[in-house]
Amino acid sequence: MKRYLFLLPVLSCLSVNLHAEEFVEWVGANSGVNWSAGQIQAEGAGAGPENAPPAIARMMACRAAVVDAQRNLLESISGVRVEGNTIVANMMVESDIVKTSVSGLLQGARVIKRDALDDGSCIVQMTAPLGGRFATDMYQQVFEGEALTSIVPGLNAQPTAAFENVIIAFINDGLNYFVPRAKASESVPWQDAIDQLSMRINSLEDLISTHPSIVEVKDTGPTGLVLDARGSNFIPSMSPNIRQIREGIIYPDKKHRETRKQRGQLVSLFTRDLGTAQRHPTVGERPIVLKALRTWGKTRTDIVLGSASSEQLMALVKNGFLNDSGVIIVL
Repeated sequence: MKRYLFLLPVLSCLSVNLHAEEFVEWVGANSGVNWSAGQIQAEGAGAGPENAPPAIARMMACRAAVVDAQRNLLESISGVRVEGNTIVANMMVESDIVKTSVSGLLQGARVIKRDALDDGSCIVQMTAPLGGRFATDMYQQVFEGEALTSIVPGLNAQPTAAFENVIIAFINDGLNYFVPRAKASESVPWQDAIDQLSMRINSLEDLISTHPSIVEVKDTGPTGLVLDARGSNFIPSMSPNIRQIREGIIYPDKKHRETRKQRGQLVSLFTRDLGTAQRHPTVGERPIVLKALRTWGKTRTDIVLGSASSEQLMALVKNGFLNDSGVIIVL
């Protein structure tokens, strides 16, 4: 019995520590930005009319709680830093696109917990992701004017032009065969045409899977970046920059920005714990860890690396690192 009494407080502490690893920036009494999960979160409360039947009163109380939570979510999202001192609230004043995006985000918010209390009131917790369409719209405004780069998600090696022509001709030939014969059902059955096209597709898949321009070479390099910014007074935003000393931005460059914008992928996530960052799926199985030297500028949303770390990261970026890899900054 004594062993159980001893274990209970230990388990309780472990639970608290798991929550402590996430970095939540509270912007109101019941709302904040969870930079570790890449989402905004809020709580709302509501009460039903006293003269309504209990079931109706409970339903109306929870509906009121949802409205209150949405209002608190708006408070959260309005205070999100997008770049430097630029926050979403300022962008809403200047851009109808941002207004529409914020409205869509609130409408798409998800209820993750609902508690109907015995006194007739209701407490609701809601979250909404910063990634996805919202991130795309924000980055469209922030990165406007950047040169566009053609991105093919999921393929690190691009086929040669000649091989692209082979693929296109192969597909077109198969489609030209399939379409006219499918219409002439009196001479060739539908199933025969489908089988023939299926065979051609299988052959194409075999060709792609063995062509040297497509086959992925097993890589033992880093799968993501963990940036240790503890002690630098860095503060999170949707578009942090990693810089070299007295020089320009290493990450994100134009290609990275365009990729993140197209995918609705946040430039970086943030956490309080180095171990948690290293185990996070965003940075894969073999993340590289670099130590931040200091912050840059008055906004404290940019990070400066030392000379050795800068050279190491620039060499990796030149070889395509971070094109598809994630970044986590430890605060």
